[in-house]
Amino acid sequence: MRFLTFCLLCFSLGSLHAEELKIVAFGDSTTAYRGTIKQVYSDRLPTLLKTLNIDTTVINAGVGGSNTGNQGKHALARIGTIRKHQADWVVVQFGINDCWIDSGKPDGPSRIPLDDFRRNLVEIVHTLRHDGSRVILMTPNQLRSEVPEWRKARFRQYVETVREVAHDWHVPLADIWQAYADLPTQEKDALLLDGVHPGDAGQALVAEQIVEILKPRLTAYVPANKAAEPKEVSKGYSIPIIDLNEDTERQVVVDREEGQYLGHPTTVLLEDGHTMITVYPKGHGRGPIVMKRSDDGGKTWSERLPVPDNWSTSKEVPTIYRVYDAEGKKRLIMFSGLYPIRMAVSEDDGANWTPIEPIGDYGGIVAMGCLFPIKTGPGHYMTLFHDDGRFFTKDGQKSPAFKLFKTVSTDGGLTWGKPEVIYESADVHLCEPGVVRSPDGRQLAVLLRENRRVKNSHVIFSDDEGATWTAPRETTASLTGDRHTAVSSVDGRLFVSFRDLTHESPTKGDWVAWVGRYEDIVHGHEGQYRVRLKDNHKGADCAYPGVEILPSGEIVTTTYGHWVPEKSPYILSVRLTFSELDKLAKTNSK
Repeated sequence: MRFLTFCLLCFSLGSLHAEELKIVAFGDSTTAYRGTIKQVYSDRLPTLLKTLNIDTTVINAGVGGSNTGNQGKHALARIGTIRKHQADWVVVQFGINDCWIDSGKPDGPSRIPLDDFRRNLVEIVHTLRHDGSRVILMTPNQLRSEVPEWRKARFRQYVETVREVAHDWHVPLADIWQAYADLPTQEKDALLLDGVHPGDAGQALVAEQIVEILKPRLTAYVPANKAAEPKEVSKGYSIPIIDLNEDTERQVVVDREEGQYLGHPTTVLLEDGHTMITVYPKGHGRGPIVMKRSDDGGKTWSERLPVPDNWSTSKEVPTIYRVYDAEGKKRLIMFSGLYPIRMAVSEDDGANWTPIEPIGDYGGIVAMGCLFPIKTGPGHYMTLFHDDGRFFTKDGQKSPAFKLFKTVSTDGGLTWGKPEVIYESADVHLCEPGVVRSPDGRQLAVLLRENRRVKNSHVIFSDDEGATWTAPRETTASLTGDRHTAVSSVDGRLFVSFRDLTHESPTKGDWVAWVGRYEDIVHGHEGQYRVRLKDNHKGADCAYPGVEILPSGEIVTTTYGHWVPEKSPYILSVRLTFSELDKLAKTNSK
């Protein structure tokens, strides 16, 4: 095995974990400092988290009178400043000023209409997530009992909207409104300084609620250099298998053409929660790129859409991603690999695209295999890809070693830096990276295909936003396969879709998924269960991503495969939820 000199040091020492957890408290006057309060909740968090042996820096970004609007002191006007903090967690609490009726009349308009409030919250959540930050949404506290009921009635609509946004976008919720509601009126009023603002006791309640949300996510963390390899690396697994192969009601045909190979799709879900775009080649790993769009969360799909002429020159599988730049501009970008790696850009949510153009004088295989925000600045992203010597340069030759590369963008994905090798080996061929961020937001794990087929899949970890990585180690057999793509639920579980290449498996060569927790990956545990999504009838030629999770909690996972014997592969989606899988797992265990 051959390591690059600069990597050997970071592999042997392990990645160094950031010294402190960084939290931003982003809100209005109920978050801001007040002269009549000894400690607002942001000042209480470090002491409470220290009891969990977690050092914390908390930045108070509360501003009196602030709502979710985009002018002056309001949230969307300030979000650029919030992004620059590059926080691990951002606690977001707005609503009192949004709902307030300045006219004093029960039927008067609120400062921010309810639909605008919802849209603003969703934009805040998505923007922060695209910087790699985790978000906690917090309902406002209740109002004192003497506040007129008509104000409270309007307020409750905004509280319910916070709950809905948290539910729809799988964000942890600190339901402070409900915490007040659980108290007798006299105790509830005692938490408030006036009709609106919590005093010290109210601020203490908020801090305790936030710590309860953070605790299971933070205590799951294990420093990268202490992540344990499974004690016994088995070639098979013992967790249950849920078989959805015959459950045709879950299946949606995205595209099929008699006699034409259609393969290797990737997908992206837009911020409205129902618009999905997929791209894929007409051919095995190469060929003209096809694009389709769904406006109903993948239940139905458009015809093949017009694309730039030179997309027909694509040499490899396309990959599509949503990116945000430092100013909050949203774009879609799509890569096409081999030499040179090329990229197309859309600035209108996929309605119009540029041709695919080189991003540099280099190439690679399955470019870019994964793309993720890194907390080194707003609009900063890292991608990983691999090559076997043939395509990194124009006249490359195949090498016995596979190289895993990283490259970084600091302008929201428009340009990309020079690739750096983070791992190289001829003993194991690690490729097709799929990234997962830890529940606490501070660690990256990358699952890797092992293409020599002599060992299980591998995983590497980083505690410094991809600057350094641990030495690869084998995963359990239950996670062994190709092209891992993951989504997570609000309860912290992962759904990872991949092609099953486990050495000993009844579903080998099929399209499968793994359900478990991030801690299972770290500690080398098998996970909760596996799912066979679809039986593939030709070798292992199936199962590239994508995977999306809708506001309803429904997972839409889309790929290609030989779903009908002796027929060309086509594109298929399967729809499911964690709760449905849990019920099936219980039924199967009886």
